[in-house]
Amino acid sequence: MVRHLLNRAGDFSVRRAFHPAPDMYRMMKADSMPLIDLEKGDPVSESDVVGFGISSEVLYTNVLSILDLIGLPLRSSSRDDSAPLILAGGGGLANPAPLEPFVDLFFLGEAEAGLTDVMAVLCSNAGRDEKLSAVSEMPGVLVPERTQKKKVRWVRADKLHRKDAPVQQIVPMAQVTHDRAVVELARGCTRGCRFCQASQLSRPVRERTAREATELLRESILCTGWEQAGFLTLSYSDYSSIDQLLQLVEPLEKELHLKVSQPSLRPDTLPCLESRRFFRGSLTMAPEAGTERLRKCINKPLSDKTIIKAAEAASRLGARGIKLYFMVGLPGETVEDLDGICSISDILAGIMGKKRKVTAALSPFIPKPHTPFQWCVQLKQEEMWQRITYVRERCRSASVSWNDPRVSVMEHLLSCGGRETADILEEAFRAGAVYDGWSDLYRWDIWKPLVEANPVPHRNPGDPLPWDIVDLGVSQKWLAAEYARSQKGIPLPDCREAGCSGCGACDGTVPPLPDSLHSSVKGLAVQEPAPAARYRLRYSRTGLASLTSHLDMVRFWTRVLRRTGLPLHYTSGFSRRVKLSFSQPVPLGFMSSSEYADFQLLENVTIDRIHELISKALPEGIKLMGITELTGKYRSPGALTAAAEYIIRGIDNMELVEDYLSGNNLVLEFSSIDKSSARLVSDPARGKGRPDRIFEAAGASWISIERTELFITGGEGVLIPLEPVRKEIVNEG
Repeated sequence: MVRHLLNRAGDFSVRRAFHPAPDMYRMMKADSMPLIDLEKGDPVSESDVVGFGISSEVLYTNVLSILDLIGLPLRSSSRDDSAPLILAGGGGLANPAPLEPFVDLFFLGEAEAGLTDVMAVLCSNAGRDEKLSAVSEMPGVLVPERTQKKKVRWVRADKLHRKDAPVQQIVPMAQVTHDRAVVELARGCTRGCRFCQASQLSRPVRERTAREATELLRESILCTGWEQAGFLTLSYSDYSSIDQLLQLVEPLEKELHLKVSQPSLRPDTLPCLESRRFFRGSLTMAPEAGTERLRKCINKPLSDKTIIKAAEAASRLGARGIKLYFMVGLPGETVEDLDGICSISDILAGIMGKKRKVTAALSPFIPKPHTPFQWCVQLKQEEMWQRITYVRERCRSASVSWNDPRVSVMEHLLSCGGRETADILEEAFRAGAVYDGWSDLYRWDIWKPLVEANPVPHRNPGDPLPWDIVDLGVSQKWLAAEYARSQKGIPLPDCREAGCSGCGACDGTVPPLPDSLHSSVKGLAVQEPAPAARYRLRYSRTGLASLTSHLDMVRFWTRVLRRTGLPLHYTSGFSRRVKLSFSQPVPLGFMSSSEYADFQLLENVTIDRIHELISKALPEGIKLMGITELTGKYRSPGALTAAAEYIIRGIDNMELVEDYLSGNNLVLEFSSIDKSSARLVSDPARGKGRPDRIFEAAGASWISIERTELFITGGEGVLIPLEPVRKEIVNEG
């Protein structure tokens, strides 16, 4: 969203940079390579502002690592006027104190509520001190060394404006974790779970209309070509227009050949969805605690009966499994609560049967700032391990997974520590702690002595807190009252059901909860019409595109064709895909000007129109070279290919290659073009004919390899270029 907002303003050049993966990180450190942006490859150090989006405290060491890769001193006090300003924002900054010595300024709140105004000042021609002084008086801005305000209010947008929604989302060439289009359905949650920080940060509730949400979803899919999508909200079941949304989404799924995933649903929602014909995927529920008593303490008063009914409904709807989220180490937790986790999980496993998996996922409780449980003490990691082991050994039918308690104690330290925690953070980073959010890369050997030597102090209501400077609007008095109610096991009803509870986040006006969920739309099988026309396109890929794998190219072309809006032909069945067939994959790292793909349309479209639409959707490095309409019966280009032509450039020793190839039949043809370039023709189905392997075996090196042509076998075994392809040639092959 930040990129979208700033680009829309038209006054900024916004570029992206990410922390490199471990292997690249080691190489960059060893060779003193600077961190560069993805758009132009320029050093990040040349920017006016370097902004960090921080979603969690476990990313703090990565922030320091990026500053180091940029070539900047870690501490802001050590940077001179030539350094870019370091800005941080995001949901992981409810307590910015541990990062204050490293960051020049924080934007606390939602980006729509003034970030572009702040950036306009930061990117002006004024001096560093003048910029920081000016923005320190702006809403939502915390400048650690200059802010004179006692509190900085967490800023929020008044509503979810359609113009602020990013529909032209970036589609990576490679497969990524969240490989789907996302539309924010609603922001905020008034259920009031006492451990939940996200609900406090995002109050009050703001919603899009169901029609606007589905229109944004349509635009996003047409702009990106993604085959999957999802709605973003903290409490999907509490969306006030969910009935209308379900009725609008299902026909959209059929029209766009799209899968829309359901966010986590409240258990009491599932029985109301049985008018739908199926439930896609697995059901996710978060009881959080094993007994009704403890659920009331944390203000999640779900009964066991409700959870069981939800599982029965999910089973009837065809869910493939159930994942249950629980916490261990909650305030007031007893052995009975741990037994309750085992009991309810095994009951649900019995309902789902042996072929459908039920998993109990355990997360160690972490007290978070600005929640009623901010005054609670976290268990030591050894005791959390004991409780996890207790549940794991007693669950008979359900499987058990868990988050590492060793990570949770580090997260607690960074979540609730004061400014002095910056020294601990820097010490951990300099000792080698990076990637703390990745369990396989987490350095417990570094963090263990630091966590044990710096325990988070116990605090009581009324004590000063390191995060007191951040004003969420939710009053400390209300949080303290909630803390007291939790100790007595008294739940607080949702303010959309029982009226305003006086937390202070809004004026007391919130959307009502939905009365019911009775979608009249049923899933219907779709019969795909027969294709009307078949086409073969030829394309090239150069530069960074040559580092894209074949599977990624298949996904890429699927999304490119979906972005064009052409009437594509899809496979039949439940998981329907664009019908595509490709030529033989080119090895990773090879350039190519002879890549082919066949696709089908439900209507005849002119070659010129198809060429125009596809060309608009292609990124740098991929070029459309031509399109041919196919008539009659044709095999796929991959099945047709008999040979491939390669041009190898930058050869250091041509004689070694010629000597190696003499006397064997590894290739069909080999000839030198000049002293350092050669032409090679081989059968791509024969691994021994790959030019890179031949040159490696010969002991020669090269600079680049390009596949320039694919051939089919014509009459009398003559090799004929795959394009143009005539029907009679195909029949002869």
